[in-house]
Amino acid sequence: MASSEVTKRSQTVPVVGGATPRPPPAGPVIDLRVDKGLPTPAYLQLRDKLRGAIDSGAWPTGQALPSERDLAVSLGLSRMTVRRAFEELVAGGMVEQRQGSGTYVRSRRLEQTIDRVIGFTDEARLLGFRPGSRLLEVTRVPADAVVAQALRCPLGAPVLRLKRIRTADDVPLALQVAHLRSSMITLQGETLERFGSLYRTLEAVFGVKPVRARQTITARLPTREERTVLAIGARLPVLALERTTYDEADEPFEYVRSAYRGDRYALGLDLRAPEGG
Repeated sequence: MASSEVTKRSQTVPVVGGATPRPPPAGPVIDLRVDKGLPTPAYLQLRDKLRGAIDSGAWPTGQALPSERDLAVSLGLSRMTVRRAFEELVAGGMVEQRQGSGTYVRSRRLEQTIDRVIGFTDEARLLGFRPGSRLLEVTRVPADAVVAQALRCPLGAPVLRLKRIRTADDVPLALQVAHLRSSMITLQGETLERFGSLYRTLEAVFGVKPVRARQTITARLPTREERTVLAIGARLPVLALERTTYDEADEPFEYVRSAYRGDRYALGLDLRAPEGG
């Protein structure tokens, strides 16, 4: 079996190809060879091989891919073929190209499917991420006009405000500010951190379960606080979510505003045709 070595940062990963044989270094062997005898175009075969290496974790987030030139030489392909494979991965959101630096594996996006009421913690776990949270603030505040309308309480009524940074695989993903109705104002930050999930905490402490929610989504530029917390630039859009969540009595108990990184969060809609349509 012939192999060539492609150096990425300080890590050397052997890539199986058609170049002059060399002793393989330690580490996983990534077979990127394509079969030119197949009807599937070579660039699509290479795209799928590269995608497989990323999905398997052989190339983790932040890892630089071999250069177009190295892959073309190693695999006996044209630079154009390799470039088209890279373009497919960029379009699919799996890699990003940095001017003058190379092509790197991107962080996976967390995609929320909007067909159910579920908290961030459970959503992230279902999608294969490790959820995390950093509690910034637990404060009793008077309800402003927006919060009072959402929670159906008098203007100025005491409510509990929770501000948290939500993470996926230790990467900051969102800044969330939640307001809970007056009957939950005794909730302690230590209790929330012990349970991890807000909805699990509310069920355990107050016997309240989410049944339905009303959510709106807009895209906008981040505030200064969001740029700092999420470590993003001023021109990277965020997805701004506002949600009011209702209990089994159809009474609102939570109003939350969230700002998600637009490059690491996506919203999925399950759409069905109307009956008889």
